[in-house]
Amino acid sequence: MEEYFDKLAKGADICYSVARRARARGLDPETFIEIPRADDLASRVEKLLEPWHVEGVAERIRALSKDHNREEVSLLIAKEMATRPAKSREDAIDRAVRVGLAVLTEGILVAPLEGIAGVKIGTNNDGSEYLSISFAGPIRAAGGTGQALSVLIADVVRREFNIGEYIPTEGEIQRLKEEIPLYKQCQHLQYSPSNDEIEIIARNCPVCIDGEGTENAEISGFRDLPRIETNKVRGGACLVIAEGLTLKAPKIQEHTRKLGIDGWNFIDDYLEHKRKNTAKDGEEENGKIGPDPRFLKDMVAGRPVIGHPSVPGGLRLRYGRGRTAGLAALAINPATMVALDDFLAIGTQIKIERPGKAGAVTPCDTIEGPTFLLDNGDLVQVHTSREALELRPRVAEVVDLGEVLLAYGEFMENNHVLVPGAFCLEWYRAELESKGPLPDDWKNPSWERAKELSHQFEVPLHPNYNLFWYDIPIDDLTLLRSHILSTGKIEDNHLTVIKEKNAKRILECLGALHSIREGKIHIDHYGMPLIEGLGLGIDNNIVIEISPFKDPGPSDSDRYDSASLRAVSAAMDIEVRARAVSRIGASMGRPEKARERKMKPPPHALFPLGSFGGMQRLVSTAMSASPIMAEMGIRQCTACGSNTFLCSCPECGGHTRPSGRPTEQRVDLKDLVDSAMRRLERRGMPEVKGVQGMISKNKTPEALEKGILRAYYDIFTFKDGTIRYDMTDVPTTHFRPREIGLSIEKAHELGYTTDTHGVELTDSEQVCELRVQDMIVADTCGDYLARVAQFVDELLVKLYGLEPFYNVRTREDIIGHLAIGLAPHTSGGILCRIIGFCRASVGYGHPFFHASKRRNCDGDEDSVMLLLDGLLNFSRAYLPERRGGLMDAPLVLTTRLDPNEIDKEAHNVDVGWAYPLEFYEATLDYRHPREIEDVMDQVSHRIGSALQYEGFGYTHDTYDISEGPTESAYKTLETMMDKMNAQIELARKVRAVDKRDVVSRVITRHFLPDMLGNLKSFSAQSVRCTKCGSKYRRIPLIGRCYCGNKVILTVHEASVKKYLEISKEIGEKYDLDTYTRQRIELVEESMNSLFESDKIKRCKLTDFM
Repeated sequence: MEEYFDKLAKGADICYSVARRARARGLDPETFIEIPRADDLASRVEKLLEPWHVEGVAERIRALSKDHNREEVSLLIAKEMATRPAKSREDAIDRAVRVGLAVLTEGILVAPLEGIAGVKIGTNNDGSEYLSISFAGPIRAAGGTGQALSVLIADVVRREFNIGEYIPTEGEIQRLKEEIPLYKQCQHLQYSPSNDEIEIIARNCPVCIDGEGTENAEISGFRDLPRIETNKVRGGACLVIAEGLTLKAPKIQEHTRKLGIDGWNFIDDYLEHKRKNTAKDGEEENGKIGPDPRFLKDMVAGRPVIGHPSVPGGLRLRYGRGRTAGLAALAINPATMVALDDFLAIGTQIKIERPGKAGAVTPCDTIEGPTFLLDNGDLVQVHTSREALELRPRVAEVVDLGEVLLAYGEFMENNHVLVPGAFCLEWYRAELESKGPLPDDWKNPSWERAKELSHQFEVPLHPNYNLFWYDIPIDDLTLLRSHILSTGKIEDNHLTVIKEKNAKRILECLGALHSIREGKIHIDHYGMPLIEGLGLGIDNNIVIEISPFKDPGPSDSDRYDSASLRAVSAAMDIEVRARAVSRIGASMGRPEKARERKMKPPPHALFPLGSFGGMQRLVSTAMSASPIMAEMGIRQCTACGSNTFLCSCPECGGHTRPSGRPTEQRVDLKDLVDSAMRRLERRGMPEVKGVQGMISKNKTPEALEKGILRAYYDIFTFKDGTIRYDMTDVPTTHFRPREIGLSIEKAHELGYTTDTHGVELTDSEQVCELRVQDMIVADTCGDYLARVAQFVDELLVKLYGLEPFYNVRTREDIIGHLAIGLAPHTSGGILCRIIGFCRASVGYGHPFFHASKRRNCDGDEDSVMLLLDGLLNFSRAYLPERRGGLMDAPLVLTTRLDPNEIDKEAHNVDVGWAYPLEFYEATLDYRHPREIEDVMDQVSHRIGSALQYEGFGYTHDTYDISEGPTESAYKTLETMMDKMNAQIELARKVRAVDKRDVVSRVITRHFLPDMLGNLKSFSAQSVRCTKCGSKYRRIPLIGRCYCGNKVILTVHEASVKKYLEISKEIGEKYDLDTYTRQRIELVEESMNSLFESDKIKRCKLTDFM
């Protein structure tokens, strides 16, 4: 592994060397590389907070980290920083809190920079001092733990200066009770505390939680309070209380007790209050788990429900971790994706009932696929996407969706009790191994051999012969038994019974696969298990009764809580486990994504054109009006003293530095373009798009040559000058060279010389363990990055006068090159290496890689950029000046990943090759995952050892990580009507979905709020100029824009009414409740009163007939 990290470091050294020489030419805002390298958390913190003069803090963080966990280090280093010299007590406290928060957020988030607006020492009404900390919107990026512990850090630092506790006034407490619910109306909140919970926190917190006004909404009561500077909603303060102190109260309690910090007893009171007043969703009185419908809360039209909560026929829980699962990602059979009409593709977000909220979909073909009822009455189960595609036109109903593979680590991470999973092959194996050596034929025994194994080893019936007995009431089984007894025969080694409606429905629910021929039901594989499970037998090919079929009564209520299972087990004289107990309700979330990052509108160059570029910001349009006026910063040449707006002096070629405030400047754009074209040795300028204006502090423009070259290669720049490609995050710990387009020779060159079992790599079908900073990107990403590499090479040659670096012709040439991974809510990149490509629209990476960006794999997307592009073109001079402008920018680059410094969720990933029997037994008892963590192989057990980077296992393999739909139907269906119709059709087809409930939720949660919101927007809309884009709250008195052009509405009648007709149509078709239909009628009346005049009646010819 050290050899791998050395190779990455050497590759980074080469890129930094090239970029350093290019930057020295003085053609960019700075002559040095603006992405500093950092090897660990400590150095990231020091580099991130350089403006706060924290020199030497890295060494102290490293020293403290040897004996303390990260939360404790953040508190201890903050206390130390408070004692350092500063201009004032407030400056010292401000610096200390930022350093502590930076440690908590691993030195890659912008929260320590912009999430804290400042600190202030105020005076209580009794004359004592108190500390106030002002939070801003970017504190959201710190997460609940960072938000909550930042307050605790401030309290610890406060004590170092002998500052008293905050004593709130009644008005300040009551204001928060109004402010937090009002903030929830403006922005998303994970948790909405009650008024009593808000009061406990606000009245007792020893530090004043204040904030900037972040929303336009203002509070109506308790305004103009003397110690609060704004009447606007303070988003940062609301977040810290609602998502920090309330949600993370147990963590605060843990640290205050461990470190002996007094004054936080109110957290105990809060937790006790919450315990008494909160019941767990989805938990029944007997302690077992019931349906939890929360995942259906935010229903969106066009994104179908996969299965209602805990309904038979839905996704069956199976425990295990596929090589593309973990870190919130889950796996289903590719055939299930096809069965759902391609709405679920690889990487699509799926919202789930439990254990977490959502996950990214990945393929696993070694778990069970869906069961189809065909148009001819046959019941078939498919296990491959090819089979599913062939049968899809004939599917009348999806009776069962197959299995969903969820890892133990997901239950651990979400603090969710274990629930019984499917009795599957690996569970059966664990039972057999507990009795002795495995028989050779244990995996696929015959029916007679399966019974023999159960009797010989005293293990449950083999899962290959199990049915969904658990789902069927014993009365229905008795009815089916009578029908089989009266009409059943053995023909051609098949059980045949006369087709009868009720019996057939029960067989479908049992999962007894069958075909229909000449009015008879033919049951092949499950014939004998069905006969003997019902207490029947065969005599001369005729079904006869062997034993009575009745419930013998419970002997172990935890394991046999089904009368049907007890009766079947008694009839067979073999223990029969439930084939499936827990069904996981689910619905589609965000579609997967693999697309270039574009701003709106997308520019090629960060060069301001004002209004001269037209609506499309075209350089060619602005050239026709040259010279133009544009607002840019004044820069002074360090060599000759000339003033210009360019980074390179046009007089002497020297580098320039900012020397004054931005101002309107005359720009001879035609001359600039001609000069750029000559330098690039190009003829015929492409369609280059600039920006209307710069939003950075000094408004420094980018060199036009870069924009022209980007236009040639059809690539686009982002706000910081870099070129990015966004992809949905999906994990993988292992790959086959064949499935990522990696040759054996190239694999050896990259360091993959052996497979995961230590055998020499000679075959593209061998499984290799993915290195922690390697990445497998989408094919489309490879094509885009190949064009970026060509752009960088031409930039190096034509603009900087250096040799080309990449020499890329196809995407395969990108393999082995370095890139930067960056999440939108962070300000620190992670070095990575591209080793292959996949057909799916995702970015496959090691769980550690995604966690190093403070991401999991629940459907979020991150960007990747070529390392040399970032080093050459990124500059802080381009970043927006507004609050949050530093977010989503590579302010620092981590070159070596340390598992101890990544998001702790990755530590819960389980990496064993199999689950022990103790785990499966624990699921039957609904035990907490922490109770059995000692017997599970988790990442957390390996941290600090030689196995923390490698030697990982998985329980379920899959043939191809790109198997299954690569693009969701949600993206391919063009109109919302098409998506809605497909959603309802799928609800009709999937047995586990209630189509009437789906329609009702879509109307009440999406269509009605949308129509009401559009009505409000129409009546309060602004108008827009079609030429210059200026917007006005009201039409100007002159009746047109001040530029002389006409103005148009920004909200139109068609957009207001777009969901009205379909709401009426499906409301009547699916017989929705009267209340919902009346709401639709009221909305229609409101629209008619707005768009139709009572005095003017539009008549048709038929009105006079």
